[in-house]
Order: sequence, then C-alpha cells, then structure tokens
Amino acid sequence: MRRLISWRPTLRLALRDAAAHWLRTTLSIVLVALPITALVGWAMVEQAPVPARESALATIPADAQAVITATTIPRGTGPFPQIPEGAPAPWMGDLDTKPATAEELRAALGTSDRLIPFWRSLDLIATTGLKITPGDEASAGADVATSGLDASVLSTGRLVEADAEGLGILIPTLRDGNLPTASDEAVVSTAFAQRLGLGVGDTFALVAPPWSGWYSSDGEGRMGEVVQNVQRGYAVSGIADDTAQTVWAPEGWMSKLISADPAGVDGRWLVVGDDPVTWDQAKALNELQAFVVSRDVLENPPPPSALYPVAVDADALILRVVVTTITTLLGALLVLGLVTPAFAVAADEARRMLGLAAVAGATPRDLRRTILAQGGMIGLAGGMLGIAFGLIGGMLLAALAYPAGDVWARFPWWAPVTGIVTAVGVGLVATLGPARRTARLRPVDAVRDRITPSAVHSRRRWRAVVGAALPLVFLIAATAAGYHAFALAEASPSNASRAPGSSAPLSGFLVAVAVILFGTALLLGIRVILGGIVHGAPRAPIALRLALRDAHDHSARVVPAAAGVLVAVLAASAFVVIAGSGTQNSRDTTGQMVADGRFVLGVSVPVSPDFDRLVLADTVRALQTELPIIGTAEIRTTALNGDAHLSALTAADKSCPTGLVPDVASALDPARTTTCTDPDNGFRPMLSVAWMGGTDVFVLDPAAVRASGLPGADAAASVLANGGVIVNDATKLSRDNTVVVATGSELLPTAADATSTTTLPGAFLRGFAPSLTVSPATAHALGVAEFDYLGEYVLTDRPLTTAELNRARELVTAHTSLVNVATPQFVEPWGGDGTLIAVLGLASLAVAATIVSLLLARTQARRDATTMYAVGAAPRFLRRLAAAQGSLILILGVPLGMLAGVACGTYLIAWFRFAHIDRGVWLETVPLWDLQLALAGTIVAASLAGVLLVARPPRRAVRRLD
Repeated sequence: MRRLISWRPTLRLALRDAAAHWLRTTLSIVLVALPITALVGWAMVEQAPVPARESALATIPADAQAVITATTIPRGTGPFPQIPEGAPAPWMGDLDTKPATAEELRAALGTSDRLIPFWRSLDLIATTGLKITPGDEASAGADVATSGLDASVLSTGRLVEADAEGLGILIPTLRDGNLPTASDEAVVSTAFAQRLGLGVGDTFALVAPPWSGWYSSDGEGRMGEVVQNVQRGYAVSGIADDTAQTVWAPEGWMSKLISADPAGVDGRWLVVGDDPVTWDQAKALNELQAFVVSRDVLENPPPPSALYPVAVDADALILRVVVTTITTLLGALLVLGLVTPAFAVAADEARRMLGLAAVAGATPRDLRRTILAQGGMIGLAGGMLGIAFGLIGGMLLAALAYPAGDVWARFPWWAPVTGIVTAVGVGLVATLGPARRTARLRPVDAVRDRITPSAVHSRRRWRAVVGAALPLVFLIAATAAGYHAFALAEASPSNASRAPGSSAPLSGFLVAVAVILFGTALLLGIRVILGGIVHGAPRAPIALRLALRDAHDHSARVVPAAAGVLVAVLAASAFVVIAGSGTQNSRDTTGQMVADGRFVLGVSVPVSPDFDRLVLADTVRALQTELPIIGTAEIRTTALNGDAHLSALTAADKSCPTGLVPDVASALDPARTTTCTDPDNGFRPMLSVAWMGGTDVFVLDPAAVRASGLPGADAAASVLANGGVIVNDATKLSRDNTVVVATGSELLPTAADATSTTTLPGAFLRGFAPSLTVSPATAHALGVAEFDYLGEYVLTDRPLTTAELNRARELVTAHTSLVNVATPQFVEPWGGDGTLIAVLGLASLAVAATIVSLLLARTQARRDATTMYAVGAAPRFLRRLAAAQGSLILILGVPLGMLAGVACGTYLIAWFRFAHIDRGVWLETVPLWDLQLALAGTIVAASLAGVLLVARPPRRAVRRLD
C-alpha cells in the first residue's frame, strides 16, 4: 500500500503534463493504438473461417453418430492413420481391392448402432431437355448431343443415394415439397433447382458421362468407370436448402451399378444409434483401412499421446520460425520507432517542470516514475482505443471475407488481453530511455533549459566511440551476410544432387542472426550519419541548417522517427523482393496454356467430342456479347485409351546417370549446362488448365500455339508448322535443336520400350503446359490416329485486360456450370493485389512516421517558430523549414531502408533456394526495381505533401507555458 501511495504524486504530475500537451498525448495514443488495431483485427479475421473441427462436425448429419468411409487401400500395410477430423490427406486406393463390408465394420465397432449405407456420385450431366420418363433408365444416347443444345436446360450435379431412413437423415431442411416416396422421385437442392428452373413435380434427367480414363482420389476411385454412359429420369418431390448442386434419390440406380462391381470404389455408411463412436473404435476401424468422422471424437478430442505420429516438415517449421522471428523483430522496431519520439518529446517538454520538482525535493526515482507513469497511461489508453477500432474493422473485414462465418462464436478473447498488455508494455519500454535521461538530469540544467558543457563533452566522447565502432559492425554484418548468401546460392539443391534442406536449421538460424545484426547496425548508424551531416553542412541554406540543428539537438525524437521510416521501408522493400521472386518461382513451376490477356475454355464433365464442342460453342456465343471474340482454336491431345502414345526423350547430350534426372534450372534454360539431381527434385510442373483428362501430349495447329500468347510462341509455331515439335523441358531439346520422339504402346514410352524413335526439329516453349506438342499431320506421321478433344483457345482481336478476363469468368459461371475457364495465373510480376495492399500499408506507416515526427517537432519548437514568425519570418520560410525537417527524416530513412530491404529480401531468397523452401526452385531473385522506385517515390511525395499540409505558421503569439 505504501508503494502505491508513493506513486500518487507522480501520477498527478503525469496527468497534468499529458493534459497540458494534449496534441502530443493524442498523437501518442493514436500511435500506440495502430499496432493494437492491426493485432485485434487480424486475430478476428484469422479466426473467422470455420475451423477443421467444426467443418468436420458439419459433415455428420444431425441424427447420426458418425460417418464411416471404407477405403480400398490394401490391408497388411498398417492401419489407416486418420486424425480426429478424418483423413489427413487425399488417398489413392487399389483398383482391384474391395472395401470392408458392413459385417466387418459392425464387428470392429462392437456396438448396437446401425450402419446405413449411402452412395455419392462424381459430377453428372443434369438436363431438362431429354424426353425421358421418371424412373426410366437407359444408355446415354446421342440425344444429349443432338437434341438441340440449350444451355439453360443443362447443368452439373452430384447424386446421393440411400434408403428411406438414410435419406431422412442426409437431406437438409426442406423448403418445399416432401421426401421421395418412390424410386422415380428425388429431392434437389435450391442451387440445383435455380440453375435448371425446377419446381416440385417437374422432371429432369441425370446422365453419367463416358469414363475419361482417369481415376480420382478421395474415395472416388473407379466410380467414373463403374457408373458411365447411363441416364435416368426423376421427378422433383421436394427442394432442400443447400448451396451445392446436389440431388438426393432412393437407392437403386447408382448403388446397383456399384454393388455389382465394388472393386476400387470406397464405401460409406452412416452410424445411427445411441452409442457414440469413440477414438478406440475409430482405431479399430482403421485396421480395416476405414476411417470415421465421429461426433464424440470431435467433441471430446483424444489426448495427443493417443494420436498417430505425424511427420513434421522440417523445412516448413524452420521457415515459420525464421519468418516469425524477423516479423516480430521488424514489428517491434517499427512500433518503438513510431512511439518513442512522442515520449522523448514528453520528457523534453517536461524538463523544466521536473527540474522544479527536483529542486522541491523529488528524487530521481520520482522523476523516472513520472515519465514511466505517463507512458503506462498512454499505452493503456492507446490499447483500449486500438481494441475498439480492431473489433470494428475485424468484424467488417471478416463479414466481407467469410460471409458464412460466425465471428463471435470463435471470438479470439486472447487478442484484447494481449493487446492491452502489449500496449502498456510498449508505452513503458518506449519511455525507458527518456525516463533514464530525466532521472539523471541536474536540476540546475533543467531549470536553465540547457545542458552543461561537461555533459556535452561526455556525450561527444560517447558519440565518437560509437561512430568509430558502428562502421566496423556494419561492415562485419554486411560481409557475413553477403558471404553466407553466396554460400547458400552455391550450395543450392538445384546445383547439387542431395536432399533439400539438409542444413536448413543452421542456415535458418544464421539468416535470423544476420538480419538482426544488419538491422541493428543500420538503426544505430542513423545517429552517426546524422551527426556527420550536421557538422558537414556549414554552408547549407538557413532552413536546412536550422532543421539539421533541431535534429541534432533533439536526436531522441528524430532518430527513432527515422528508424521507424527505415524499418517500414525495409519491410516493404523486402516484401517486394520476396513477392517478385515468389511470382517468378510460381511461373517456373507451373505449366499454363495462356499468357498476356488470353484464356481457354474446357468442359467440366466431358461427354463426347460433339457434345463438348456444342457446349463450348454455345458458351463462346454468350461471351461474344461483351468481349471482342473473333474465333476459336481447337485443343486436342493424343487419345488416353489409344493404341499409340508419344513422349519426348531426354537429349543424349543432356542426359544424367542412372537414378538421377536433370534439375529444374536445366529444364528451364536450353543454354545451361545440365546439372543432375534426385528424381524428387526434378522438373514436374503443376498444371493450370481448364479440364481433367487427356495426356501430356497435345495436338495443336500453329494458330493455336500463337493464340497462347506465351513468349516465344510465334517461333515455336513456325517450327510446328514445318513438321517439328514443341517441348516445355529444355533437356529434351538437343544442342542442334532437335527432339527425339518415342512411339509406343505405353502411356509414356521410354527408349527401352518404344516401338520406334524419330528425330524431329524442335522448339522450347518455357511455361507451356504440355510436355510435348505436335501438329495433327506430325501425329499421324508418327502413328497416332486417335485424339481426345479438350477445349478451345478463345481468339480475341487484342489481349484482354485483367478486368475483361475476370468478366469472362463471371459470364461463364452465370451461363453454365459445364464449362471451366483457365486464364493466366500470374499476370502481374508481383503476384496479386494482396502484395500491393501490404506494400501500401507499410508505405503508409512510413508516411505517418514522417508526419507525426514533424507534428512533434512543431510542439517542441513552437516557441522558436512563434518568435521567428513574430520577428518577420515569412510563412514561406516556415514551410521550407518544415519541409527540410521532413526531408531530413526521409533522407535518413528511405534510401537506407530500401537498400537494406533489397539486401534482406535477396538474402532470404538465397536461403529459400538453398533450403528448397515450399518445394520451389527460386531460380531468380526479382527485386522489381520499378515497384521499388514507385514505393520510394510514393513515400517521399506523400510525406512531403503531408508535411506541407500541416506546416502552417502560428496564427498568434503564445505565452511561454513552462
């Protein structure tokens, strides 16, 4: 109690000083509130999506205890290692294995619960345009393709079958009608009914398309092969609330086909009864290669010791640690850089008051407590304001990003508590320096409002020591970082046949240490640079000399502000480097069909070439109403089920020893010397296409290749027109620009099993999706006579804008669900709009730091400004003085911040390349200099505009208040 009472005088002094300098106090509170607003808002948006546990619970119908999936993974390979939410990842079963039976599952459960089977189809064609009676079943005839195509009577949908009890459990709340009572009736979702214009009593048909030749994961397996080329009519008995394109019908059609041929198709059951399914029962089912999503397990999670071991991705873990460390460090420096100047000004303005208090008997502890108390109170006020703004902003952003999410049900209560603690902590930490200097202040110096020569001499000696040491520290840190970055680049997995990330923990630690040393040297070096500028500019204009003198005399305010600008620019600049390099890495590891304002169309559920062409032609007609479309170019592949297949063989002069393959860098650069690596690190690009099916060998006309818009497409099309081929892997192209094409009966014939090989002229087209492209004439000459139809290039009279590409997607989605659209994945070199938003936010912080520092300078130097104005200084001169003060902070922060940001970003990319982070290759470091210069120019222009806006001369003389 005595200690609390001893704080009362200091609290009164702190409150009185804060009220007397309300502008400074308000700025301080706002500065503290900014990071707290970001923390609380981010936490609310982060918690808004439905978590995995709740998503899993939503898959269990209200009247069921659990849902069991019996996979077709062969037994004897260990139990299915499920997690409480179900399968940990997609799985692929064996095509010849049958799933566990109901009797086996009941025996493993050992309860009185009932098992109700249900079936779920792949995407089916849904139409109201067929003349089919409800309940009729037939082979899918040509009527679908020749009945006069009308997109308004076509859609896609998935069928769910079960018995009467199962349907009563599976079907959501009915909006209209009743549950099906006959085998020819079905309940449809509201989305399905709206798409086809269905009402209760209307009829429609479901058509299972021919099998594409591909097997799928996640429990579908052979279903496309088992349920194909059949159609069935239904009458709508009810409409249920659901946003998916779903149909629920009594068992007897799809279930009959699967029961007759169950191999390779997973089984599904509802568990209904009074007994919950426990984790021990789930593990017993896992022995049958089945997994269960149980209400009891999700609501009463098992202890971690009872779960299956989970492999930890060391690369991802180290990346998270490094990114978290760097982000935390930069965030702390940024917040302190923004907030500390306000408390430095507070201590300076309160110097005379505290000096009088010291003369009256206040101890150094009392003086220190006064500043600390003000910091704590401002931190508390800023924290509360930040929480209020964070709640409002987070709620609005969460509602926009996740309309179906319930923010308050998953409200992160830890965020406000953390925000208050952080805000008070920031306020106290930011006042430690000013409080220490205030406690050491001599009363006579405080009253005189000046520092004694001895103190000046002592400070100059300290600055001399720091000035001599900092360049050495900076040089050591920069040299170490540069040497390590070079070592990382040289030791990259792309340049050596070794496992990725073998030294990731050590290199990750060194990255963090190097960045910390680098940043510390820069931040401390600002003060030395400032002193050098002051003493080196005796002939500068008067406004600049006054600004330099003010910055030198009040370095406790200027240095943190410049540091805040530096850190904000550093973070933004490094983020630009990472975004540009990441976008290029994604381009290098993704195969696309188009670039530069083009797009392609493909059918989501292929039926037949005639039907697919009609669907796409109808869609193109719908697009022509708003887009400058002049035609299409056909996209085909060699037939998946054909008798002859093609592949491009690795060039003899670029081959690797047995067990090794060329690395990604070799595959992307024809002039590069081939480097070999293990198969896991070979060139296996992801695909961005508008269809599922076909092979990796495309059959295109030269006009179609030119329509892709990819760099080098014209030259590649010319080679194709002259009987050559196109490859997307440079190691397939020999030094004499030829490609060896193998022909055989295997899907990917090799030199060992090929029936023939042919050497043809070749071209390398970087970033193209197909591994091998041939013309129809060349395909026939190589013995391939059967082709599969995939889609169409949409030809326009000019490259489309990003807005037009987005509009094309919207038009297709509104027109039909049968068509997919593929547009360029990486239009801008910096990625998506999220990058620009993040960079703009960091730039705004730099601008805020500059303007706030100027406002604080005006509160600190208002007597001098009033005196100059009173004795005749022109308003233009005072504006030049304010511009010089703002420019000084920008000069100290922006160039160093940008150089340090580019250096840190380059260093991190070198580490990504070394550790093979994200399984990418990170071949290029892309600083995006145009965006970097735009960033610097925006910060400078906006800061100076803000400075000139607030740099108004005093309108009246003011009485000295302290």
